[in-house]
Order: sequence, then structure tokens, then C-alpha cells
Amino acid sequence: MKKGVIVGIGTEDGRFVYELAKSHPDKLIIGIDSSKENLRKYSSKVLKKASRGGVKNILYIWASVSDLPRDLKEVANQVFINFPWGELLGGIVNVNEAIWRNIRMICKKGAYIGIILGYDRSFDRKEIERLNLPDLSMSYIKSVILVKLEEFDFKVEEIRELDSEILRKYPTSWAKKLSLRKKRNYYYIRLKKYSL
Repeated sequence: MKKGVIVGIGTEDGRFVYELAKSHPDKLIIGIDSSKENLRKYSSKVLKKASRGGVKNILYIWASVSDLPRDLKEVANQVFINFPWGELLGGIVNVNEAIWRNIRMICKKGAYIGIILGYDRSFDRKEIERLNLPDLSMSYIKSVILVKLEEFDFKVEEIRELDSEILRKYPTSWAKKLSLRKKRNYYYIRLKKYSL
């Protein structure tokens, strides 16, 4: 019997949740991404024998955050959203109600949500304009994102800026690449869901 469920939303190539599954064999790990191609490498790897990298406590789901399966209702003790992009990034930064209700839907009471996000106009102008994103800063996160999230019963536990050294050590394929781009600012937000 697994003791707890950890969900990664926007799990890119699946490496992060794969590493979680290896280091937490007592938990069920679920990786969700809207790109089937992103999930191909690691979803194939987990089916191998343990001696060849296979793990049994992981599940990959091809789904968009705007259309999460109802079977995931209140399953997560912990949620990770690392370096969101596209619809997921826009939904988080602009506090899209439908997307945040879906994130809330998969969380048990008391679940923690960890988010790492960052973008910069000098690198990401097209995506910023496409998603109508504001300039990202600690001030914007505190005065807009976190204030709006209180309406969804999320309380901030921690917020801080991340340096490139932390990013280099973070176990995702994107983190190391992104850490080399010095002008980007990255932020870590830790939330807790308080009510059902």
C-alpha cells in the first residue's frame, strides 16, 4: 500500500517525477503533461526491469491542466509545478480560475504545492505577448498572484528567489539549461491547501 501521492503537473520529459519515484518507493508518483511526445522517453523507461531503470510506483498521464481527469480528485498530498510554459504558465501567472480550480481539485486538504517559475522579456517576448503575461517580479507575485490564490483556499508558506546554483542542482532536464541564462529571475512559491 502506497503512503501518499505526489503529482507533477507540466512534467516536461518526465525526468523529475521519475527521480521522485526512485527516491520515494513508498509513494505513488503521477506525472502529467499536455505533450505526449514529452512523456515518451521516461514512460517507456519505467516499464523495464528494475535493474534497467524500471520503477513500479509511477504513472504518466497525457492531459492538459485545463482538462484534468476527475479520477484525480483529492488524490495529491503534494504537487510540483516546475518551470511551467504555455497554457499552464499563463494560468498560473494570470491566476486563471478554471486552471487553479483544477489544481485545487486534485489536492487533498493540507496538500502542498511547490511552483518554480520564471521568464524574461529578453528571451521570451513572443510567449509573453501570446499569453498576455505581466512582467514577473516578487512584487507582482505577492500583490497579485498570492492575493488571488487566497480565494481558492491556498495560503503561502514560502516565497523566494532562486539563484542559478540551485537551478543547476534541481533534478529536471530544463533546470540546468535555464540556469545558464543569467538574466532570468526564477521564483519558488510553496502553497498549502486549507479546505476541501
